[in-house]
Formats: sequence, C-alpha cells, structure tokens
Amino acid sequence: MHNNKDQRDLPVNATRFWILGAGRFGQIAVKRITRHIPHATLTVVDQKPFTMDGADIATIREDGIKWLNRTLVPNASVDLIIPAIPVHVAVDWLILNLNQSFDINPLSIQDSWLTRLPHAMRGKAGQAFVSHADFICPDDCPEPANVCTHTGKPRPMDLFRWLGKFDLDDVLPIVIRSHQLLPGVGGIYPADLMSALDIVCNHSHRPMMIATACRCHGVADFMRLKKKGGSAGPR
Repeated sequence: MHNNKDQRDLPVNATRFWILGAGRFGQIAVKRITRHIPHATLTVVDQKPFTMDGADIATIREDGIKWLNRTLVPNASVDLIIPAIPVHVAVDWLILNLNQSFDINPLSIQDSWLTRLPHAMRGKAGQAFVSHADFICPDDCPEPANVCTHTGKPRPMDLFRWLGKFDLDDVLPIVIRSHQLLPGVGGIYPADLMSALDIVCNHSHRPMMIATACRCHGVADFMRLKKKGGSAGPR
C-alpha cells in the first residue's frame, strides 16, 4: 500500500459494506448498493438520528470514526469502508490509533508545496484538497480509466498514483486509494488502513503526507509525529 504500488481490483463478490455517514452521500451509497449488488449487507453509522429502510441494513447512531476505531479489527466482517462524512476518515482513524503514543502536529503547507499539487485548496491546518478537475463532477461519474466523462479528454495520471510519486524534500507520501464500487460510490480496503498504520509507525521519524485519493480527487494531510515522553520515533 506504501505509495499505492499494490493496485488490487475490488474483491470478487464484495457484499459487506460499512458506510460512515447517513447524509446525502451516505444515502446515495445505500440506494446504489442495494439496487445493484444482490445480497449486500450494509452497516450505516452516523451520530445524528436517521432511519434507513431495508432488511439487510443495520443502523448505528455513533460517531463514525470512534465506531470504526473500535470495530475495525483483523478479519472484521467488512469488504469495503465507504466514507460519507466531511472528514478525512483515514487520517482521523490513524490519529485515534496513534495519539496514545505520539504527539501529532500538522505541518504548515508552504505556498510552494501547494502550487505543485493539482488544483489544490487549503483545508484545516496541514490539510489540502486536490483534484484533477477544475469543475464540479457529476455524482454518478463511472470513473473510466482513460477518458474524463465530463470533458471527453484523456484523463491525467490517476491522482492516487500521482500523489504516491509526489517528491517533496523528506516528506514521505502514504497514499490510500479510494476504489470505485459503483458510479459515485467509492471506498477503501480495511487492510489498506491497517497497512497505513504500520507504515506510519515504522517511519514515525519522518514528516509525512497521508492522502486518500481516487483517480480524480483526494485529500492530503501533512504531519509530523513525536514520541510522547521523548523525541521523534525510532529510526
């Protein structure tokens, strides 16, 4: 998963999905999965009150990241995690796993860094949103490999690959690919989250860019870890 060189296809016969968020995009995911994937079982998590109809839909009222942190274990009953909440799920999950051992400090994103990222916009401290598109994409884009459905022009290098090759001083890029399940519905492998955690711990002495991206869009958090009670993590 490091630099996303392992580009696996979606698991065959994936039927078990965790959807974090029951707002607009969570509801889109539920509708499209139940319509197109027979025998799918869905767990939908949101901290606000909500209802979902369906015999194979479990609903949980809880903070999505905290629930994920407690529930995601090796061999958990899930094929794909579908983020549908307005946070960087991978990074927030990593922080919950790291904050007992490390102080986690966002890196200030220099203007020179930002100009090297495609159509980048600043988010919260240490965060940037990036995209190959300078327009609003339709929410049912099928994400073809070679041609943009909106412009009809050849697609640039997949953004998850582009970010994995991002060369910035000593900053280590760690990229988690968002795989498209259905048009407008994407998710991440549980194993990729766990792999990212291992990589972060093994390289805790280095500044990092941790990103989640599909072919066109992504979010990247720049950070540095410091071992609590001491200096930066072991080299």
